[in-house]
Amino acid sequence: MEKASMKHKHILVIILIFASGILFSQRLKSSKKSRSNVEKFILAPFPDAVDADSVKVVTFMEIPYYSLQFIKKESSYIAYYQASLSIRHSRGNEINNITWTDSIQVDLYTDTRSKMKNRKHYADFNIPLGKKYEVIGELQDLDTRKKGLLKKNIDFKGLEKKPSLLKPIFMLDLPGNWGFNAGKIPTRGFRVREIGLGVDMKISGFVAENDYEVSIYLTNGTADDSLIQKFSGNGKLGYFSENIFIPSGKFNSIKNDFRILLVQGEEKDQQEISFTRYKPGFSGYVYDVEIAMKQMKYILSNDEKKELKNNNKQDKEQLFYQFWKKRDPTPETEQNELMEEYFQRVEYVNEHFSDWQQGWETDRGMIYILFGPPDEIQRTNPSARNSTIYQIWNYVKVNKQFVFRDQNGFGDYRLDTPFIGFSGL
Repeated sequence: MEKASMKHKHILVIILIFASGILFSQRLKSSKKSRSNVEKFILAPFPDAVDADSVKVVTFMEIPYYSLQFIKKESSYIAYYQASLSIRHSRGNEINNITWTDSIQVDLYTDTRSKMKNRKHYADFNIPLGKKYEVIGELQDLDTRKKGLLKKNIDFKGLEKKPSLLKPIFMLDLPGNWGFNAGKIPTRGFRVREIGLGVDMKISGFVAENDYEVSIYLTNGTADDSLIQKFSGNGKLGYFSENIFIPSGKFNSIKNDFRILLVQGEEKDQQEISFTRYKPGFSGYVYDVEIAMKQMKYILSNDEKKELKNNNKQDKEQLFYQFWKKRDPTPETEQNELMEEYFQRVEYVNEHFSDWQQGWETDRGMIYILFGPPDEIQRTNPSARNSTIYQIWNYVKVNKQFVFRDQNGFGDYRLDTPFIGFSGL
């Protein structure tokens, strides 16, 4: 009987999650300012010390094919665009600007909608320390005449104090010249699929004229702030820039956190940076397995919670995978749709319901994660008799209603009647 009840709950939650998937997507889109495809390119600046008082900022503009309008031309498709990169002082005075006018031609229509295939442009900007800057990327589709604009702030104030570190850069192998060593391209280290034998980490900074030491520490599934490499040097040049190779075996978790410590005499500086890997069977919204495990508390059975509590950190990623594998509605495919939908909802509530605590920990977040967007939301207004504000969420398909009361008038909504939740999914 108990097994039948668990199976019923399992099916019920799957239905709830998938039945509201379209509504979720619509609600997510309408909650944000609508952006055209031409605005959906990537702007990424990478700083590297090149002199005692200046920095080279290699700025990339990555243009996904789907951001442009392709026109059919005989047996192929072609898109024309103009791209530009510029840098200016925070007060608005432009320092440099580079513009490209180019086209992309493909044979398959599916390529025109690809978010993975892209065209890259980059520019080098050498700028002095001690100031704030803004890099700007602009993309114009020459057929539709639509424009997209992105800006990134860069702060080099305080780097005159020595020793000081710039943000480290992860470098992957790719034939060509990408502004750094030949055959090396910088990456933001986010959801990387292939790393080959390993990854280079470019570490640069500014130092005084005496000896210094740099240590690299790693935290992931098998390491806890463990020293993995170190190097030393003399600061007679006033700066340093080193490429340190980190073997692929060190990147054994989805999320790998690095801490880089620069010590010179009694002075020190440090930077932190993360490298996340893509793994088949894991949601694109999962960046940290330990946090994701906590966010699963609404659907884990008591036995699974005990199992999780009794396992060490090294086993949690495999345990997480197993938990979701048995919940996968299409185990023959690489993607776990149920996991994807669940953590997409977690992402949504963290963006929209976070205030006193993370959105997924709030009462509204819990209900949204389990049931999706409500079919109807009723809101009350405070009156002379009653200053309490309520939200009433109605779910027509499953005949459920949840009443949330604003505890203090500042958006801290709590369920009027406690919801025990599901004992397992």
